Amino acid sequence: MAPPLSAFLLASFVAFFVTVNPIKSAAVFAALTERGEPAHRRSMAIKSVAIAAGILVVFTLFGDDLLRFIGISLPGVRVGGGILLMLVSIDIVFGRSIGPPSPAAGPGTDGPSDIAVFPIATPIIAGPGAITAVTVRASEANNDILTTVLLLAVLGSVMVLTLGALLAATTVRRWLGETGMNVVTRVLGILLTALSAEMILQGLKESGVFAR
Repeated sequence: MAPPLSAFLLASFVAFFVTVNPIKSAAVFAALTERGEPAHRRSMAIKSVAIAAGILVVFTLFGDDLLRFIGISLPGVRVGGGILLMLVSIDIVFGRSIGPPSPAAGPGTDGPSDIAVFPIATPIIAGPGAITAVTVRASEANNDILTTVLLLAVLGSVMVLTLGALLAATTVRRWLGETGMNVVTRVLGILLTALSAEMILQGLKESGVFAR
């Protein structure tokens, strides 16, 4: 393998790992599934990563053309994702459940929620940062088939690490106990609020709204 290609793939791995952030994803996942059964948490972890991987693969292959075709800018994606994440963080801070109740729980019950699509798959895993990263790195591949295939393999390795982190989140939750998880959940909600605000401000800055 030529050095330029290896350097490109290594830089891509770092970019994907930082923007997907398996550790942050696992922390959010643990907070949102603290009342779920082990089977439900495992199902949500696999489903979340599968959906997020599908989204990122689509943007790797067609992201630049897709956004240009439908007239959506990356700053717009960042602002929208930040607003959704802000709503999630508020619910976390105040201890409210996230997402619609599971159909199995029946009406009038507070059963486990299906949070696989929102907010875990997107915007937590496949958020604006990750979408931007895969779109930019894919555009730098210049439509080279081998480079694109290897780029997808790098993305797949990050998704595997993310799945492992989500599955291990339940073990961490067991170590911390109920009190520890309550503390982590509230602190995480505050940090997510700041993160979402930063995403919104960054999107507005990139859009040129604040330009003089």
